[in-house]
Amino acid sequence: MLSHRAGKAASDLRRHNQALVLDLVRTQGPVSRAQIARLGRLSMPAVMDIAGALIEEGLVREVGVGPSSGGRRPMLLDVVPEAFCALGVEVGTRTIRAVVTDLHAVVRHWTEVSSEMERGPAALQCQLSVLLRDMLHDATRGFGGVLGVGLAVPAPILDSTALSFSPPSFPHWGELQLGDWLSTELKLPVLVENDAKAAALGEFLYGAGRGVRNLFYLIVHRGVGGAAIINGELYRGADGGAGEIGHVAIERDGPLCGCGQHGCLEALVGREAIRQRAIQALRQSGAAELAGCPVDALGTDDIFDAALAGDPLARNILIETGQFLGQGLATVVNLFNPELVILGGATMRAGPLILDPIAEVVQRRSMAGLAQHVRIVPGALGQDAGAIGAAALVLRQLFAPAVELK
Repeated sequence: MLSHRAGKAASDLRRHNQALVLDLVRTQGPVSRAQIARLGRLSMPAVMDIAGALIEEGLVREVGVGPSSGGRRPMLLDVVPEAFCALGVEVGTRTIRAVVTDLHAVVRHWTEVSSEMERGPAALQCQLSVLLRDMLHDATRGFGGVLGVGLAVPAPILDSTALSFSPPSFPHWGELQLGDWLSTELKLPVLVENDAKAAALGEFLYGAGRGVRNLFYLIVHRGVGGAAIINGELYRGADGGAGEIGHVAIERDGPLCGCGQHGCLEALVGREAIRQRAIQALRQSGAAELAGCPVDALGTDDIFDAALAGDPLARNILIETGQFLGQGLATVVNLFNPELVILGGATMRAGPLILDPIAEVVQRRSMAGLAQHVRIVPGALGQDAGAIGAAALVLRQLFAPAVELK
């Protein structure tokens, strides 16, 4: 029994060290073996052995020589980006975005299609199967292999190992075993994560959050979601549901939310909430249209277009939306003390009309010392953050012991 345990411990240690070396090559490369040993606190013989194995597997290659520190000039190592690829898919209620990335999470292929979610789970399953099969056939050529598929979905994922989800926007669906089904269909590993958490991971590793240890990511589109990264780790909470800022109460007797409560942030700033507030404001003003669009045919995109074109009523609606968001984020700043808040989702296309009131309310409503040290910025990955983050779920399997996001 002891020898078995010792053997397993040694095997686990080697896998840990191999992932550590690979992650250091990925993040620091081109890098010498001596630098890897120093940064990873590993012995040179261990680094030499692991580097040789990674070169043999085609994951790492020698890319030239570095400067001399007194002896022979060292050979430099770097990741082979095309050794493997990962597929990342963000499933939304309006659109589905999908990417193929190399090992550096550089997008090599991108596609967007209208979502079939409104037609039900069977239609969504069929759409994802066809989309992913086409991508695997056409968009993964030139790579040594496919690591797997990451799915970002608009629903809480309460178990980090679960492949199922139940979308709040479609409560009649029940629990959809989408991950298991796709894994069987595609014969590939499939990882499923909440869309906000996936986008937060993407921004943290490859976007606006690089180099930051404590941040909060806010996504605002049809619904509202959030995710916290604390001390470099994605914070999931006891059951995986942490970050649901959309259901923080903002107005005690506010509008009914899809969760069944009143006055939630999502019920005030989600796409439908913005539309309803605009319609109410138009009717109270006696106007029959907004920027040429009749009230009865008004869509959320029409409101954004009118606001960006300078319409005062539409601008006020979006400014008010930013103020509500600022109230929610002030609570986040007081609770988590992040150094950075990243804003994402389709609603952020309003730019300063949303961003400025968010920043003003956060400064006014947060504790003074905390408000002064938080930066609020739009995401660097834009609307692709969720898909890239979903791919990152797969990529990090190679680097998990070094990154250790839980």
